Amino acid sequence: MMTLRSSFTRRALLAALGASALPLPGLAAPAPATLRDACRALGIRHGAARDHLTDPEDPALDALMARECDVVVPENGGKWGVLQPRPGTFDWRRFDRAVELARSIGAAPVWHTVLWQTESMPEYMKLPADGPVEGESARIFSPHGTLTADNQWDRFTGHVAAVKQRYGDIFYRIDVANEVFFWETPDSHPNEQDRWGFRRGLWWRVAGGERGPDWLDPYFHHLRREFPRAKLVINEFGIELDEGWQHRKRAYLLDWLTGAVRRGVPLDGVGLQAHLIGGKPYDGAGMRTFYRAVDRLGLPIHITEMDVDETRLPVTWTREDKDRRLAALAGEFLTDALSTATVAEVTWWHLRSDLNFIARQYPDLKPHPSPYDAAGNRLPLYDAALAALTRRNSRKS
Repeated sequence: MMTLRSSFTRRALLAALGASALPLPGLAAPAPATLRDACRALGIRHGAARDHLTDPEDPALDALMARECDVVVPENGGKWGVLQPRPGTFDWRRFDRAVELARSIGAAPVWHTVLWQTESMPEYMKLPADGPVEGESARIFSPHGTLTADNQWDRFTGHVAAVKQRYGDIFYRIDVANEVFFWETPDSHPNEQDRWGFRRGLWWRVAGGERGPDWLDPYFHHLRREFPRAKLVINEFGIELDEGWQHRKRAYLLDWLTGAVRRGVPLDGVGLQAHLIGGKPYDGAGMRTFYRAVDRLGLPIHITEMDVDETRLPVTWTREDKDRRLAALAGEFLTDALSTATVAEVTWWHLRSDLNFIARQYPDLKPHPSPYDAAGNRLPLYDAALAALTRRNSRKS
């Protein structure tokens, strides 16, 4: 297993910051001061993503994570293309730093993600192609690709074994499969989707997805054997909007969840990325119906990558107008989830807005997709999330 390199002083400081929100025995719990406080009052874990090589050393950010997080997600460090860029060659740096941070602040690390249908796969882990590949096919085919139905299981189990050997059974959550269902883009083609709603991606092809929706089951069973303590989830995005393709994707996901529970798949919850989009129609009624159905299956909801995209809002809106809209959407989404589902986790795709991928893609916009701004100040998005959690706690009491 890995050896942590942080000093005792730094670890003690961060651990003290992480524990500062716990009430003293015999005293009434104070009103929630942070999102983590509000989540803890509901029995929910609160967390955020962090990438130590993309983001520089940042003691202020580490202190913010210590104050807010019970869960730490390596944004990229656990993805196959970063973790094992060449066959048998592992680059542990990013994953190690996330695990080290989690341990130093008394939080739990997450493994994100084991299987990804189309993204973050190195060239050798793509399907063989006879010649150059362009467009959408370049995501899964490569002249350097060597992944086949015959070798995929050995590669998967070897990859898992390496992570297990280094870290042991320490993960709070493992995203077993990420974005395996079809999503509609301007370049999408109906042939990319099978009859059960799956994208005909890398793992679908090598695992025999054409035979039926149970093609994912062996991966869950293997990870349960290797990591009996971890929460195993399927992690998806793109089901929150009141748009036809998201209605269909939501139905496909629910069908698979129903069948997986019936088949005895070791599934501990549903990961919803919750990349919300301001300026597009949110389907509150549809999501509440989905949550109730998932709750009847006995599956909790893990909100795994929450943020709010403002790039579709009118360019004429002021910063204050945008912040109000983002906050309202986040509050509505969380209220729906908390009122109709068993929510196990609320994790943000970075606490600070400047570190979120939307800010990296649109630097001139200086967007606010996350609960804090670049200086570590709370945004209206933070206050709306805190209000939704506090209201739920009041009703619970």
